[in-house]
Amino acid sequence: MSAQLRLHELTSRIHHLLECSGVSLVLNCPEVALRHPLLSLFFLTCHCPMIYSDALTEHALLENERIWALCDIALQSGRCVGYRDEFIEKAIGSLAIAPLERPAGILGFLICINTQPYAFGEGEHLLLEQYLPIVAQHVESILGDACIPSAREDVESDIVTDVREQSEFISLVSHELRVPLTAIKGYAGLLQAYSVADLQDQGGGMRITAARQQHYLDIIMAQVKHLEVLVGDLLDVSRLQAGRLALRCTRVDLAQICRYVAQLMQYRLEQQQPGRYHIRCNIDSALPYAWADPDRVQQVLTNLVENAVKYSPEGGLIEILAYTCVARLPLTKDYRSSKRIYATIDANHKSINRAQTARILQMAYITVRDQGIGIPAHLQGSLFRPFTRLNQPHAGQVTGVGVGLYISRKLVEAMQGQISLESSEGQGTSVTFTLPAEDQDKE
Repeated sequence: MSAQLRLHELTSRIHHLLECSGVSLVLNCPEVALRHPLLSLFFLTCHCPMIYSDALTEHALLENERIWALCDIALQSGRCVGYRDEFIEKAIGSLAIAPLERPAGILGFLICINTQPYAFGEGEHLLLEQYLPIVAQHVESILGDACIPSAREDVESDIVTDVREQSEFISLVSHELRVPLTAIKGYAGLLQAYSVADLQDQGGGMRITAARQQHYLDIIMAQVKHLEVLVGDLLDVSRLQAGRLALRCTRVDLAQICRYVAQLMQYRLEQQQPGRYHIRCNIDSALPYAWADPDRVQQVLTNLVENAVKYSPEGGLIEILAYTCVARLPLTKDYRSSKRIYATIDANHKSINRAQTARILQMAYITVRDQGIGIPAHLQGSLFRPFTRLNQPHAGQVTGVGVGLYISRKLVEAMQGQISLESSEGQGTSVTFTLPAEDQDKE
């Protein structure tokens, strides 16, 4: 079935639901900043009309400035608005307009008309508002299906992919932000309901104890910290993609960072799930100081340990291994200033003839290894892409927006290192990243 037929069918279903005289589906949004990306693509690729209606007066209605004023009101309020007046024809007694909104933007409006002057009361408005999300989802699906090119240019295909990824990203982030906000609102509401003046009832008994108040406040603060992490991750992604993330590289004690992260994560896990996880450090005594940003190294290591916890639902041992290895770099590449390092490792750790290479670089390796559910081979290729989450059945509901590994990869590469992953389904996962040691040739 073509997109036009599906859209006409959708308007007919709304017509029968509301039992009104006519329904017009207008695919348009006057505010460019709020417009859904699929709208422009739909008209560009499919050359379809803007209005789908079973009403006889839709074109005349849309020429009326009051209609567009009502559309603006509906757009700003996000709700259904009504009007009772003689518009173009005296036969039209009442009218209701509602916006079709999805996370990626506004798709258009529904214009419902009736010959009766008071046909759209509070009940009809409530019914329409409850039905709006379903209608908007159907419209988005129809436009998306129509815009998928079967034999079009690659550019158009890329646009469709970008639009879908944008929509998925907005939906994911909206959900992740809504969860802590809902908790904060709920517990703050409880505290508000039991105000200071109402701590004791008329009999002198406590309506809400101080311990219970503290418990509510602890939950609110935990959710605030969760929001801070989410917003921080999104800001990091924005800066990384724009190339505006500043690093403060200096001499870094990797052993100290590894032990600190292990102790911090162990403490957090014991607070949440006592005895379920054990984090152990195994640090090579010859581990050198690294040349990196200490805050970002800690961020990367924390991300990797948190991922290990997420994908180890049964608990168990999580190891942090830190060791050293030797790498060769060509003379023309200065690892402090080059954008990327291509290093070859001397697997035997034997002495390297300096006549064969202009710089010998010692690399520090840090591995986070778990005994969790592992990652199937066909899913490993997408792990370091932004907004990727592996919602495997055995892992339960994985939280987060899926940017931890992406941020880790970008940070490690910015510090002239590399990151890699090894995993087998059911046998755990190991993630290793490298950092250049402090310059041994520095005088």
